[in-house]
Amino acid sequence: MTRRFERPSPGESTPIRFPAIARARLENGLSVWSIAHRGVPVASATLVMSRGTGDDPAPLPGLASLTGDLLDEGAGSRDAIALADAFGQLGTQLDIDVGPDATTLSVSGLARFLPDALALMADVVIRPTLQADDFARVRELRLNRLRQLSRSATTMADRAYVSALFGAHAYGHGALGTTSSLEAVTLEDAQTFWRHMYAPAAATLVVVGDIQLAEVAGHAERAFGSWEARTPAPPPTARPDLPSDPRVLLVDRPGSPQSELRVGHVGPPRSTPAYHALVTLNAVLGGQFTSRINRRLREEKGVTYGARTSFDFRRVAGTFSCDTSVQADATAGAVTDVLEEFDRVRDEFVPEDELGAAKASLTRGYVRNFETASQLARAAVQLATHGLPDDTFDRFVPTIRDIAGADVRDAAHAYVRPVEATIVVVGDASVCASSLEAIGRTVSIVSPEF
Repeated sequence: MTRRFERPSPGESTPIRFPAIARARLENGLSVWSIAHRGVPVASATLVMSRGTGDDPAPLPGLASLTGDLLDEGAGSRDAIALADAFGQLGTQLDIDVGPDATTLSVSGLARFLPDALALMADVVIRPTLQADDFARVRELRLNRLRQLSRSATTMADRAYVSALFGAHAYGHGALGTTSSLEAVTLEDAQTFWRHMYAPAAATLVVVGDIQLAEVAGHAERAFGSWEARTPAPPPTARPDLPSDPRVLLVDRPGSPQSELRVGHVGPPRSTPAYHALVTLNAVLGGQFTSRINRRLREEKGVTYGARTSFDFRRVAGTFSCDTSVQADATAGAVTDVLEEFDRVRDEFVPEDELGAAKASLTRGYVRNFETASQLARAAVQLATHGLPDDTFDRFVPTIRDIAGADVRDAAHAYVRPVEATIVVVGDASVCASSLEAIGRTVSIVSPEF
């Protein structure tokens, strides 16, 4: 007889069968992807431009994001208010996001309004007005936002960290850029960036819904067919020469009761063959609440509310880092603990029970990422941005399931390098500087640029 309160055993992780992607290409070079999603009268459309903050020109960090911000300030015959109202009349809104490797424009709503939504989206990307008064207002808003962020310990740490890792490379600054670059940028710079970077040959339109490719291609032709075919500036593809910087970079924040920490180094791109092993390694090390570093700093030491590690996979290079905030007098000890955990995952096989729990955390709920049209569109955006094969998501669960302890240790040896790690501390130098010097690394006082 089954006991009433016996805990049920979990079943196998649900495998993913990502829907087939049907493809077409317009004469002007725009790629069109259609993914069938039956059962609900909803369609999600995303235009992926393979240009992002990684394409910022060296003298003007933040230009890509500024240009993206200007697109919906007016387009075609509509100003910003009329444009927002037009999308609202269709029961949707336009979302624009500018990341390191891509700019996306997304809408989601009733499928019968898809042609009208695509026509509005086409106005935004093909016929933005890019007016001087809109430019001045958006730039001032961004300058004010930078002033706010310059008082945030989290943002200070992030800026100091990526600057140390990537230097002059376009990955080495925040999306907003800097005050000096915003003060120097002109409307003509934004217009030139839009003209040189935004082209149909550099774009993919992803549509997910209860709709066939022929119909999607027809809507796309009517909306985007007038987009002038031109050769866009090529995106960066080669990994930059990025030497390690194993210093302690201390940003003095007098009176701060806590220290914000970043510990890590440059990581591999999304295309790395070690992707699945690294995702599993991260789940063991610091990717979840029960991971090693969080247990050590939060539960054993009691010096933080939470600590996490992550791999930020980008097109040509990524980052690996541990992020946490600890009480000021525990700063050096926490840094030492993090570095020791980096070493331990390199030197020891992960026990089977711990490895199994990490893999389960990655695979058990994975299927939930592919339930709606919007989720499927976001997944397809990853494929388009990084040039991944169509079966990428189908292979995730079985590949993670087959990861062994030796795979994790090999990945750690190759991609976790504590000796090369840059350490960023945002905290009260009078409290933590001397103890940081005792770690045995050069301590440099720095001020991140805002």
